[in-house]
Amino acid sequence: MNSEIPSLNKSKLYFPQLDSIRGISFIAIFLFHALRVPDVQFFLSGFIRYLITYLQLGIEVFFVLSSFLLTFLGMNEYESRNNFSFKSYFRRRVLRIWPLYFFILLVSFTIFPWLSHLFNIKMSLPNIWYYLFFISNFYTIDHVFFLRILWSISVEEQYYLLWGACLRFFYKRLILILTFFFAISIFFSLYSVYSNTPMYFNTLTYLFDFACGGLAAIIVFNKKKLFYWIHNSSRIGTIIFYSYLPFHFTIFYFMNIHTNGIPNDLMTLLSRYLFIIYMALFIVEQMANLHRTTFFEKNRFLIFTGKISYGLYCYHGITITFINLLLSHYHINISNGLLVIIYFMVDYAMATASYFYLENPFLKLKARWRRI
Repeated sequence: MNSEIPSLNKSKLYFPQLDSIRGISFIAIFLFHALRVPDVQFFLSGFIRYLITYLQLGIEVFFVLSSFLLTFLGMNEYESRNNFSFKSYFRRRVLRIWPLYFFILLVSFTIFPWLSHLFNIKMSLPNIWYYLFFISNFYTIDHVFFLRILWSISVEEQYYLLWGACLRFFYKRLILILTFFFAISIFFSLYSVYSNTPMYFNTLTYLFDFACGGLAAIIVFNKKKLFYWIHNSSRIGTIIFYSYLPFHFTIFYFMNIHTNGIPNDLMTLLSRYLFIIYMALFIVEQMANLHRTTFFEKNRFLIFTGKISYGLYCYHGITITFINLLLSHYHINISNGLLVIIYFMVDYAMATASYFYLENPFLKLKARWRRI
């Protein structure tokens, strides 16, 4: 076990365990989209289906991690420079997100329609303006799967702008603003449950996630009481903490199938909130706990998966769609287990190539606007 608290100065701004968490989160999202559980009854089949539906929470871990890192880096910049440059911050975000994102759009709206016409395959494209201006999460008309999954990038971009402005103009009021985010998100989610208003893609829904990530960063950066409480956790306390998620999903599974007048949507919302809070605490734990597992800091596969997770996420819809089309065209039947492996290998190869040859040249430019 590591016996030191990770340094919080400007020389220590990369934490490999966060990449591992990001890598696991992508794998969860990928499995949610790729796995097909047979509609037959077998031992624990209901529980397995329940767990698979919750794999989509991996996208929310992305949001928590993004907010944590943006807040942590912003606070570090403010401490070292006594100010925060929104312009530099936004340029760094553009260099990270835009090259691959707009490459996907270019291919989707030029090459793919041509291929669709060539092979006589129906393809439903969305209104491109929603994607160009990062508001695709509000585009509710059904369209191709490989673009629909990019809704989360729009949510992230909207939050980048909002949180960048908060770091620039309201740095002394961050906790108050995060509290406001919590309140808005909870109110909107409860309103959506009782009014049957769709909330899954709405940015207001995920302000809770971003607020948890931001608050976790403040706790770590300023070494609040919770930081030291986690830092001094015993080995037994750490094991209990790690055991929470299996307990969480088991309890909520049985609560969902045996509700007594409590709407399932409310149970789902409560489960989601507790999961997000736990993941924020898990990030703090990985920063602070003397007895933390070092698995996430040393697992090279997960760390690299986290590094290329943006590409993995952007390409996995394309991979799944086109492999399915090929198999259908040539009338090839493959078991879902083998198919998932094929999806993953092809997606991993595409994302790796994209990271080194498309994304990395732009990522290197970020150093020009790095202020810490």
